[in-house]
Amino acid sequence: MSKSLIACSINTKECTVVRLKTSGNTGYSLSACKTLPSGLGDIASGKGKRILNKLERYLKEWQNEDLALCIEPGTYLPLPAYFSANASPDECREYCTIEAGYFLTNPEKYSCDNTAYNDHTFTGLHNRQLLLFYPEELCRTVSEFFSSNHRIVFSGSPQLPMLYLSKLTGETQVILELENNYVLLTISRNGRIEKFAFHHVNNREEREYFAIKELVDNPISHETSVQVTGTMADRIMMALIGKQTSITLKTLGLPPSIPISNPQNCSISSASAVRAISTALMALTGADGTISFSR
Repeated sequence: MSKSLIACSINTKECTVVRLKTSGNTGYSLSACKTLPSGLGDIASGKGKRILNKLERYLKEWQNEDLALCIEPGTYLPLPAYFSANASPDECREYCTIEAGYFLTNPEKYSCDNTAYNDHTFTGLHNRQLLLFYPEELCRTVSEFFSSNHRIVFSGSPQLPMLYLSKLTGETQVILELENNYVLLTISRNGRIEKFAFHHVNNREEREYFAIKELVDNPISHETSVQVTGTMADRIMMALIGKQTSITLKTLGLPPSIPISNPQNCSISSASAVRAISTALMALTGADGTISFSR
């Protein structure tokens, strides 16, 4: 039986709503995709209610369907940890809450994406985890706004949905994010993190330095395609990084091996569209590793 779901992705400059349906045993069908040129800054300002109302008018066409939300948090606070290898989801949530209490000054103001490393160097009674903390205020505001008309099945950062793409393809995935205040390199395979390198930056020079350093320090960057996204990932920056590293860079996109039957019917080239579709793909399987400590 076919299942369908709507997803909304909001990043710095734009937001995208998609509707995805399962098609056959392994395929998917994209039945709607709409991108608005309004982002986080607009929603956080006095325009927020108007933008959310505009999105809701579009979503009402599928009022009874589940909704998954992917919202860029603006910054991350990563924390490596080790959990019991046989920990249940409830036990993982408890471990995350304990770690948050030690790590954060006001843990009730944060959410946490929890994912496992693809770590073959450590075996035994514990698994290596990445706890990715980020401010939850905007996620909570957007989720509460839409929850009156939709059941929210996921609300979190883009990291888990993008990891899920590597699970679907089974291939190594390298993504470089260039934002105003941070540089982030993620290397993943089969839905698990292999490398997570995050750096706060204050200016363009620091952004260039850490982007180049992380690509040069990770040989896999020369062996597979490197996708680049982010507010500061303009042509000049990409050309500079490519020249300094001798690595061919491309903009973030959906892997062609994912069987979506009709992507040509919608514009899916933007980062927010890619993240919205990734979030829908993940949510259709029921995957969720996000924890809010204020609940």
